[in-house]
Amino acid sequence: METAQLNRDFTYTQTGRTANELATLSHIGLLSPPIADSAAEPAMPDPADASAPLGDRARAYLHTNCSQCHRPNGPTPSAMDLRYTTALNATNACNATPTAGDLGIGADARLIAPGSSANSVVVNRANRRDSNGMPPVASNEVDADGVALLTQWIDGLSGC
Repeated sequence: METAQLNRDFTYTQTGRTANELATLSHIGLLSPPIADSAAEPAMPDPADASAPLGDRARAYLHTNCSQCHRPNGPTPSAMDLRYTTALNATNACNATPTAGDLGIGADARLIAPGSSANSVVVNRANRRDSNGMPPVASNEVDADGVALLTQWIDGLSGC
C-alpha cells in the first residue's frame, strides 16, 4: 500500500462514517510520522469509482496491480513503467510490440494497443490465470472488473 492509494474518502461500515483513510490512520496512530494534511499528499482514484475519469482509474489499477514489478529497476526483464505518475507515452507499453510473446494475438499484438483491447497483451495477461497470467502471484481468479476497466479504457484510446 502507498499513501496515494489510501488518500481518499472511505465509508467505515461499523460506524457509517465517511472519512479520509490517511487522516483516519494517522489519527489512530498507525502512521509514523503522522500525516498532518492529507490534501497535501499524492492521491490516486479508486479504480471502481465511476465518477473519476476512466483513464485515471485504469492507470491507478495498473499502478496498484502491476507497477511493483513493471517499473524502472523492477524485478522483471521488461522495460515497461506502469506507475501512475508515468505519462502513457513514456510507459514503454503503449503501442509497443511485445517481447515476451504475443499470446496468440498475432502480428497486430501490442502491449497496449490504442483502440483495441483485443490486440492488447496487457488485457490478455490480466484475463487469464495460467503461466502467462498477470499478476503471477497472489491471484487465483481473474479480476473481471479490472479486466473490464482496462478493456474499456484501451478501447477508448485514440493514441499514446
